[in-house]
Amino acid sequence: MARTANRRAKAEEALLSKESGNSFQTAIYTRISRDKKEKPSDSIENQIALCESYIKKNDGHNLVGIYKDIAKTGTEFERPDFEKLMGEVRTGKVNCIIVKDLSRFGRNYTELGNFIEKIFPFLGVRFIAVNDNLDTFHMEDPNKSLEVILKNIVNETYAKDISKKVSSSHQMRIKQGGFICGAAPYGYTARKDEDGVRRLYVDENTASIVKEIFDAYLKGFSTLDISKLLFEKKVYIATDYRKFGKAKADENELIRAWMPTTILQVLKNRVYTGTLIQGRNQKHLFEGKKRERLDEEHWTITEDAHEAIISLDTFEKVQEKISSKSNSIKNSGKENKNAKDDTVFRGKLYCGICKRKMSVHRQKSGNKTVFYFSCNRFREFTTEKCGTSITEATLEKTVKAAFDAILLNNSKSYKAYLNAYDNLKIELDKKKEKEITEIERKILGFSRLQSEYYEKYVLGKWRKEDFEREKGLLGKKKAELESLKERQVAIFEKEVFELEERHKYLTALFKGKTKKWGKDFVDSIIDKIFIGKDNTIEIKFNFEETPVITEKLGRKTRRS
Repeated sequence: MARTANRRAKAEEALLSKESGNSFQTAIYTRISRDKKEKPSDSIENQIALCESYIKKNDGHNLVGIYKDIAKTGTEFERPDFEKLMGEVRTGKVNCIIVKDLSRFGRNYTELGNFIEKIFPFLGVRFIAVNDNLDTFHMEDPNKSLEVILKNIVNETYAKDISKKVSSSHQMRIKQGGFICGAAPYGYTARKDEDGVRRLYVDENTASIVKEIFDAYLKGFSTLDISKLLFEKKVYIATDYRKFGKAKADENELIRAWMPTTILQVLKNRVYTGTLIQGRNQKHLFEGKKRERLDEEHWTITEDAHEAIISLDTFEKVQEKISSKSNSIKNSGKENKNAKDDTVFRGKLYCGICKRKMSVHRQKSGNKTVFYFSCNRFREFTTEKCGTSITEATLEKTVKAAFDAILLNNSKSYKAYLNAYDNLKIELDKKKEKEITEIERKILGFSRLQSEYYEKYVLGKWRKEDFEREKGLLGKKKAELESLKERQVAIFEKEVFELEERHKYLTALFKGKTKKWGKDFVDSIIDKIFIGKDNTIEIKFNFEETPVITEKLGRKTRRS
């Protein structure tokens, strides 16, 4: 049976190689964990160098990408670059993966074995672990797979042993009032005592700023107001404080502003009352458990673990005020059920000064919900913020005026739109043809293999049971590809239908038959809108090569 499987793998390899050319579309995958015991040879640079050296020494590889997961555990496969790589594999852009060794790909032997034994063969993907001398297209020894799995077990056992030791150590330190997280909360420093336990101590440089935040909030300042206050006083954000070693910047120094959400996190953090809360998340790898969020009753809460910066009375007053504001917002939302839910311009507006996307805000005005846009990202400015803002009503009036001006000369604009529409249809057709043709090529390849298998059976080279088994496997693969083809065709048909519906709508609008402005319509005609501080608006229409520059309220319209 093993020899038959090898014959099948080699036959498929030869066929796919013949159909798609001599070179494999090869990707290098690298990973390094947070483990301080990682060897220097496991560095990302060394992993890449080793794999590139292998490619140079072995013909038949076209390097199409290098994927790097840094500070990611090997016991889980939910890693950013790993998932990107698998996406490329599924689309057929990568059909060979090279790693330094098996442990770089993963330390979970069950999942890794599944990839090597099932997933990669099914997808027609070649897998190479250089230092383990593993190449899935050259596994002549039937016992090689078992050897691979056994090595994986060793890797996972090592990972679980480390996990158990770390977990036990953390629990012991928590019980001793130790701080086991990374960076200390703003307002504190963390250092080890004589007993080797890391504890929190008040940072005299920043503790007064924490007190100022709490005092300002109780005086009626909003989190945004406090952010502006700290910005005006040249107070560094927490990460920059750790970077520069001082709480405040010099007079003409560039700084970043505190985000209101960060201010809120400070206000809600019980650590400032001397209470240490840890163990909100739990991950016992040695028990086979993934990271999970625990209920509050299972948290480890240590009272008087360190010196308080804020009194308990002040902290509770702040929490009551936060809760009161939160309930007020919820209740106003219930009273305004019939109010407008969103603005059609969401995601379209950018600050004309810093070029960042503008924030959307909503306010209640009587029974109406009013939207406005503003640039809050003034984090890289010292003396002033961008100051750009506009209401939805003003924006809508201005954009409509600009669009109406285009319609007055709609012959040229409509022609430009039609060209854009035709080009998009052509692109969709090409994309459909390319993807469907690739699927059909693979289906044809499996059909040819079926013919080859039948010929071997007729000539007496294969037993009937071997032929039936292999024919069934190929039939299953063909059926899956046929199903994929149907799904892809349906997706393309939906895209074309939506494009044609927008085309009908835009055609009617250009001919003056409709004046309805909805989200889909705005997305169809507008790429970006830049709001300038000097009362100007720059509108980039999808069908116009040149942006339209206009003043607010649509007073003067001109081309740039």
